[in-house]
Amino acid sequence: MRVIFINSIFPNPVEPNKGNFVLKNIRFYPANIELEVIAPVPFGLALRRGKKLKVPYKRIISLESRELTVYHPRFVMLPRNLIRPLVPFIEYLCVLPLLKKLIRHKKIDLLHANFAMPDGIATRLLAQKLGIPYVVTEHQAALKDFLAKRRLKKLFTIAYRDAYKVIAVSEHTRKIIFEAAPELKNLCVIPNGIDPMLFRQVALPSKSINKLIYIGYLVEHKGVHILLKAIQLIGDSELHLSIVGDGEYAEKLKSLCSEYSIESQVIFLGEKTPAEVAELLANHDALVHPSFIESFGIVVIEALASGIPVVATYNGGSEHILKPEHGILVPPKDAQALAEGIIELRQKRYDPKLLRDYVVENYSLENVVRQTLQEYPAPRATKCICHLSSVHIRSDVRVFYKQCISLVEEGYKVHLVVADGGRHERKSGVVIHDIGAFKSRKKRFFRAPWKIMQRARYIPADAYQIHDPELIPMAILLKYISRKPVVYDIHECYPEMFLHKEYLSPQAGKLLAFVIRRLERWAVRYFDVSIAATEHISEQFSSVPVVHNYPILAEWKDVSLDQSSYHSRNICYVGNITRERGIGQIVKAIEHIDCKFHLAGNYEPQDFRDELIKFPGFSKVIEYGYVNREKAAEIFSECALGVVLFDRSPNHLYSLSTKMFEYMAAGLPILVSDLPENRKLLDRAVAGLYIDSSDVSLIEAALKNLLSQPEKLAQMGAEGKRLVTQELSWESEREVYLRLYEELL
Repeated sequence: MRVIFINSIFPNPVEPNKGNFVLKNIRFYPANIELEVIAPVPFGLALRRGKKLKVPYKRIISLESRELTVYHPRFVMLPRNLIRPLVPFIEYLCVLPLLKKLIRHKKIDLLHANFAMPDGIATRLLAQKLGIPYVVTEHQAALKDFLAKRRLKKLFTIAYRDAYKVIAVSEHTRKIIFEAAPELKNLCVIPNGIDPMLFRQVALPSKSINKLIYIGYLVEHKGVHILLKAIQLIGDSELHLSIVGDGEYAEKLKSLCSEYSIESQVIFLGEKTPAEVAELLANHDALVHPSFIESFGIVVIEALASGIPVVATYNGGSEHILKPEHGILVPPKDAQALAEGIIELRQKRYDPKLLRDYVVENYSLENVVRQTLQEYPAPRATKCICHLSSVHIRSDVRVFYKQCISLVEEGYKVHLVVADGGRHERKSGVVIHDIGAFKSRKKRFFRAPWKIMQRARYIPADAYQIHDPELIPMAILLKYISRKPVVYDIHECYPEMFLHKEYLSPQAGKLLAFVIRRLERWAVRYFDVSIAATEHISEQFSSVPVVHNYPILAEWKDVSLDQSSYHSRNICYVGNITRERGIGQIVKAIEHIDCKFHLAGNYEPQDFRDELIKFPGFSKVIEYGYVNREKAAEIFSECALGVVLFDRSPNHLYSLSTKMFEYMAAGLPILVSDLPENRKLLDRAVAGLYIDSSDVSLIEAALKNLLSQPEKLAQMGAEGKRLVTQELSWESEREVYLRLYEELL
């Protein structure tokens, strides 16, 4: 398993103690998990910090038995408070090129970000772009303040929602997230941890607690100024305080020491390394943690691991760690209460072994990492399949609902690259990449294949499947570059189809048909596997298996058709609304029939509707526009008959309409064209009638006859449903399709 940590808070040569908690965790990851870190840094970091050190773009850190690669891409630092919502997008743009490079080298199984702002939000964009799951560990102390801002709340909650897991470091943090997004189902609590072996337990409890220590940033919300006031209020010159850390509040705190006349009791030690901090803890009697707000409070458990008690505030983190036998809890921002807490602590005796054992049992990094790994998605040993189409939209039945979903259910990781303008998304386990829609067929034909190949190169697929002949040249190049197998799915008899396209002249149609026929025959020999949607297509080539476009029974089994629907005198058509599908003839035929024509789909071309509305029968048409599968099922349940009247174009003569099978699966009888394949089907089972689709009078007579016999419609519907259920379902074809990939890979 390969995990990439994305953390802008991570140690670097200029800021060696920044975000040490991530580095500490990494030490305890098992060796079989490959880890790398991307830690963006702003341009000019050394100059801003007044140091001469440089931060390399790439460096190797030795962690005992592991060598960790850390990347430091650069980004432009802008005033965060002014444009805070834009910071994650800046990070996304600076990390994306590096991540693309890493994923080309080897598959990435997971991205892990610490803090939603900015890393988690940026990681969501990266994960969405590249189709990688991600986890967010939330430590943000000021999380509640962030979530109180409407725009930030939206960014946070989307990052949480799309994550595989959101790990809160305390119950307090979990509650804050849950209150902001109660719909989340991926929340869990795993505390921060430490390596107890780094901390030396004091041998015996101190007889008198006089040496106090504070460890942390010197900023206002850490409450050190409250602590200094408490020292003054106690008024015991034997009491001493060591302050470890640095920050913008340092000079202010030093002046307060003078103001409170406690300079001799307080010493400022500056920043210290983790090893130096551990040694300091062992040489003090107690830790004071006066922070106003914390997500956890790692220094509290470090002190307990050293065997010394703690005085802390109720700050969101400490109260979930400390029990009465470990120290004292007091209200924040209250110097008097803090002074009383320190006095109470000095009057008690604490068992160093009990304090340390508590940390070892509950907060050791070994246990924390083990819990974290349990929340990771299991790395899949199965393969990744990438479907590519410049013509079909993401909701195409054969491509998405049948093939992609079947592969996901079988355990494959599936990507789908389309050009429909619907943007990127993850749907039903399929990662959908959109290269954008094109305004004309010409632009799509020349530009889409190249853009699809560019996107496909960044998807670590074990095999690619193309669905359109215009992608063949691109797929040849992709196969050569990636050295991965390519599958060609032949949906239609394309040479025959292009002979009758309205937007092509006869000469252009013949030329295009000739080119595609030659190209396909060569491609079928070159590609690793080709499949056909019908026997007629398969016969055009040698040894091309057939994966029929039969309906998914599960989608239509619950369509409730009772006798009343057969009495409804409603007929329906769902699909692309084109001239070649007999829609014009149907609208003409229903002029003198008592019925309603439920018409769902997009007009192709759009001006075809202008022709239809001129017919008197159009007054009986109920238009829906494009509908999803659920709405289609609802339409079916209200109708008595489904119509599919394709013309006698060569590409229709030997094909079977997918929509026809869906009608039958839903229990609808069918009225279809008298094409050879339709005749064969209805001769096997009387599930409807076939007629000459060019003869309006025959269509009118057939509709009148069928709609006047609801009992006969019910019998036909039952017979069609039986035939599809027993012999003509995708559930049976699914096994053929999956076996193809099993053998290929």
